[in-house]
Amino acid sequence: MIRIYDPSLERACRDFLDRSPKANYCHDPAWLDVIREAYGKEAFAFVRTDPVTGKIRGYAPACHLASAAFGRHLVALPYLDYGGILAEDLDSEDVLREKLLSEAVRGKAGLEIRSRFPLAGLPVPEDGKVCMILPLREEPPEESPEADWTPVAADEMEDGLESEEPWIAEGAVWSEWDGAVPVDAATYPIKTGTRKGQGGAKPAPDHGANAYWKSLDAKVRNQVRKAEKSGVTVSWGREEHLDEFYEVFCVNMRDLGSPTHAKGFFAAVLKHFPGASIGIAHREGKCIGGLFRILWKDELVIPWASTLKEERVHCPNNALYWEAIQFAFERDCARVDFGRSTKDEGTYRFKKQWLARESNLYRYQFDDKGHFLERAWHVSQGKLGWTRNVWAKLPLKLANALGPMVRGSISA
Repeated sequence: MIRIYDPSLERACRDFLDRSPKANYCHDPAWLDVIREAYGKEAFAFVRTDPVTGKIRGYAPACHLASAAFGRHLVALPYLDYGGILAEDLDSEDVLREKLLSEAVRGKAGLEIRSRFPLAGLPVPEDGKVCMILPLREEPPEESPEADWTPVAADEMEDGLESEEPWIAEGAVWSEWDGAVPVDAATYPIKTGTRKGQGGAKPAPDHGANAYWKSLDAKVRNQVRKAEKSGVTVSWGREEHLDEFYEVFCVNMRDLGSPTHAKGFFAAVLKHFPGASIGIAHREGKCIGGLFRILWKDELVIPWASTLKEERVHCPNNALYWEAIQFAFERDCARVDFGRSTKDEGTYRFKKQWLARESNLYRYQFDDKGHFLERAWHVSQGKLGWTRNVWAKLPLKLANALGPMVRGSISA
């Protein structure tokens, strides 16, 4: 039996997420509220229940997007890295996939299903994107002064310090963006509050954090120390830090040629997810960087981070990441999810120096007739790719005004 998600199913859906080993933060039903409130889009989820017991056997969130520039899509799930079909058996997976496909064809829209795991019965799509995961509950590598990769200094990053990579407009059916929640506090209790501290090298007292710190390459540790010596301080909060975070985020997105999310999008995440918090880096009384983190079950996710280009020589991003990782150890998280990256590019190398491991991503796309597309489309392949350079030259106020209007129609 297939039902449309409504609040009466929330408790059962959260129980399903809790027992499913493949569940991730993008499956949280609160995302439906975030998308509706931030962009007014038609977000919903198909829920498969057992006809006898009523037990939930599958969950598939999705959202309709439509615009003159990008066409019509049904995306599971837009604005996030993952969030595709979650099912406890192959039959439920097949039923939900066919339900999504029929819904897309009915609306004359293409379908995109994003997943961290392959879907049965479909070819593996070609995609150069991976997610970067730092496991925390394994023995850390032995201390070593050298490693087989070169740490990436903040001022050497090719495409900024975002978890998001640059957006490039396209005229084809599909759009792509690197982007990022936690659950209701009643389901997964989370302590809230503000944590302040410098982004320096002193590890948390937790033995796991100490061992991890020692396993990092010396150059990475020196970048964290450099932030402290440069006078970079990091403080953590929620709504009270949103304005400063968003100001830096908008500057960086404009410089990358990417329309920015609406401030209301981040406000909605904070509103619906008590595990979300914002770290801001200050130097000489000025906010020079920010990081948005999400605590969900036993993992910490870092979906968005930005720093000012002219301040990267002081390594504020290294300070922010190190404090976020310490926090994950303090909360006994199993892993830190650094989000999606293009393999071997700047953000990928930056995340890898923290000992994050790559994991394949699967992005399944179908055209508006229901035909499977073996090669995933990205905005960089579209005929409107030139708009990236144009956008990067816009006055900041104009880019900030136009960005949220454009961003809501981009699925990535």
